[in-house]
Amino acid sequence: MDKPKSRKAPAKAAKAAPSARGTRRSHAARLTTRASAQPQSKDGDAKRPRGAEVRERVLHAALECFGAFGFEGTSTRAVAERAGISHTLLLYHFDSKDKLWLSTMEDVIGRYRHEFELRLKHVDRQDSAACLRAFIENFVRFSAQVPQLYRIMTQESTQGSERIHWLLDTHLRASFNDVRDMIRRGQAAGAVREGESARLYYAIIGLAGTLLSVSTEFKLLAGRDVFAEAEIHHTIGFIFDFVFV
Repeated sequence: MDKPKSRKAPAKAAKAAPSARGTRRSHAARLTTRASAQPQSKDGDAKRPRGAEVRERVLHAALECFGAFGFEGTSTRAVAERAGISHTLLLYHFDSKDKLWLSTMEDVIGRYRHEFELRLKHVDRQDSAACLRAFIENFVRFSAQVPQLYRIMTQESTQGSERIHWLLDTHLRASFNDVRDMIRRGQAAGAVREGESARLYYAIIGLAGTLLSVSTEFKLLAGRDVFAEAEIHHTIGFIFDFVFV
């Protein structure tokens, strides 16, 4: 898997969200729920350097806060509090809210890409329909595991921020083009339903992401938990039925 590119935050984004260092105490909202389980280290926490452990805790807390409150509604103090560290230590590792946001997105997108590459190892890369199925299953399962990614993407796209332009240029445009090519080749082979490929791509994203984003509403109205394994499996099958012929 290609290593995510390192790129400075856009100038406009830096102006919109100045460094947390030296600013007065923020009154941004805090999460009151317990922190979700952090990603497990392959080598085990006991073997990990203290600095790496702190960074992981901060990135995990930042993902939860940015997913719940967006960039503007999140403060570095709130993230530090959620991670169980001092505000000074957080700024030592990430310097500002802008850099924390960039690091958080690079981390979560890197994990998403890693899981997709692992899934692709079990399919024929020349079989576009099989690759598209792998993409759909990976997107649904990762989104169920990390729903904050879809929420953050939706927030930034709605706002039209400089951050969404950075995400597109640095990470997402190439992925979009790859999946759109899978759709087109699948259509040419008669395995994928007809329709404009970009719209079909976003139909897939919407069928999975929207349901997970309104999970409470769905549970109250339909009486089912979209994060349950049976429901995740059902969502994948529903999208398969929609996409493939």
